[in-house]
Amino acid sequence: MSNLKKMALLALMWPAFARAQQSVTVTGQKKASPWMKAESQHFIVFSNTSDDALRQLLDNLEKLDHVLRIQTRDYQIAATARNKITLYYHDRPGSFNDAVADAPPEAIGLYNSCGHGVQGYAVHLEGIAGLRPEQLAKHALNNSQTYIFEAYARHFLYRYTDIRMPANYIDGYAQYFSTVRFAGKQMSLGRVPASVARYIYFLDNGHGRQLSYQDILAPAAPNDTGVTAEPAVRLEYLAKSWLLTHYILSSDDSVGQRDRYLNQVHLDVPVGVAYAASFGQKLSELDTAMWRYRGKGVEVRQFEVPSLPSARIDFTSLPDAVTDFLLADAALKSCPGQQRGASVLAALSQHAGGMPNNDAAWLTLSRAQVDWGKAEDALPYLNEAVRKDGAGAEAFYLLGTANLRLSAQRKEASYLQAAIGNLTRARSLDPDSAEVAYALYQARLATGDKPDAATLEAAIAAWRNAHEVNTHARAAALAFAYSGRVAEADNALTLLAHSALDPEQAAWAHTWQARLAKGVGYIELLAEMRREPDAAAPFKEWTVAGDDLMRTVEYNAGVENTRKYLESMRLADPVSEKNFFVLPTKK
Repeated sequence: MSNLKKMALLALMWPAFARAQQSVTVTGQKKASPWMKAESQHFIVFSNTSDDALRQLLDNLEKLDHVLRIQTRDYQIAATARNKITLYYHDRPGSFNDAVADAPPEAIGLYNSCGHGVQGYAVHLEGIAGLRPEQLAKHALNNSQTYIFEAYARHFLYRYTDIRMPANYIDGYAQYFSTVRFAGKQMSLGRVPASVARYIYFLDNGHGRQLSYQDILAPAAPNDTGVTAEPAVRLEYLAKSWLLTHYILSSDDSVGQRDRYLNQVHLDVPVGVAYAASFGQKLSELDTAMWRYRGKGVEVRQFEVPSLPSARIDFTSLPDAVTDFLLADAALKSCPGQQRGASVLAALSQHAGGMPNNDAAWLTLSRAQVDWGKAEDALPYLNEAVRKDGAGAEAFYLLGTANLRLSAQRKEASYLQAAIGNLTRARSLDPDSAEVAYALYQARLATGDKPDAATLEAAIAAWRNAHEVNTHARAAALAFAYSGRVAEADNALTLLAHSALDPEQAAWAHTWQARLAKGVGYIELLAEMRREPDAAAPFKEWTVAGDDLMRTVEYNAGVENTRKYLESMRLADPVSEKNFFVLPTKK
């Protein structure tokens, strides 16, 4: 088994659409869309905010990305994804609640990863102001920036490293880097997130604790500390995960201990055992140790990083006629379920404004037809699109995928040949696309021939360019095994086995690790490669608004205090009118 390399929103807004018969007309472009596109070195952002908001966002994100790459240099996978992250930056928090059925009540950010792509969603709560060096350590933390940084730091680990556990380290890491701030070539590191500070103050003022550090590292029974947990439990988990990670990352002396800890967890040593062995601390004594660490004063470091980049941004205005198609494209690439996918297709087919004379809009409609309708409906436009000068990879990809669907339905070799040809062309135009590489892998497997090096390489490339997508990890694990690259196969399976949010894939990975350890023949491997698994649910990394959680915790504490007061009054005076007061319910 290979060791872990060392480490030093919203499936997008789309209302419920009425079903409609397919009817397409073409309209011209008129006024500009409220949405715009901005592209920097590592990000593509679509937003309905402002040019200035996007400049500040991208400049800070590029700096954070640079710092994270330095900090994880020894942990990054050998061949990291080169394609840019797409982010949708909304101007209002309510956009989440109307869009994703399973969004937590306090959702403020999301990274959605699946076979069709990886997309981030964030909300503009307040402008991100530029800072001077003397403000770095003390200026009030900007909530928009904190939540966006938290979400990206968490996602960075999944995308660029093999770290999948411990969950408390990943969340603590995200909290730790959520408060990084920049001023020119200087940065500050280690500040306390505002919601964490408020919750620690809340605990220090006599409110009961619900979690010990042993509960976080080695719970005696399963406990829900995720985004669906009771607010006080979630906040205490985040606060203690932040403090523990601050302790781990704040000292150069702990680097070796941290490396041993993460490597042992990767090798399936229980988290609590790995921590105690690596740091020489008994879990039963950890609450006291962390109290002392906090009591010394949490260190905030400020230093210069001469290599900090500035964002180089290209802005593109969009016509208003394609606004709905932009949002629909994001919805389709979030791998929606059957009902939602069909509703998006129905809405596009009967769009109130007709079909604009815009290739991006037509490509979105074609994607909906291929994925959720009749693939043959997309062929007329796509066959014409790929003949145009400068035709892009997406047109060839969709045409290839349409033919692959028809090949499976009609069992005609000509469709499969067309699929392979178009997908090969798409891959030559966009070699960094995981979606294209995986589709080509599927098409070449469908020929029934023994997989050649190009077929296996396509599966591996899909995972290399979307390391956070479990569907691609599964294909890569089998391709590695078929190629005789046993250590790489085992590593891919280990990452899947550590997927706490995808228990089906985790169970499959455990099974195949055991099978590979005993020895599996090529015929069995090939059969598994050709078995199309059930559509995997998207991997969703939610970010919740800590301030909203804290308000809920304070409200619930007030309700509880009122309950205790009224109970004491009832005991003192059973006929008091206060006994008829109806308490509000907790949130």
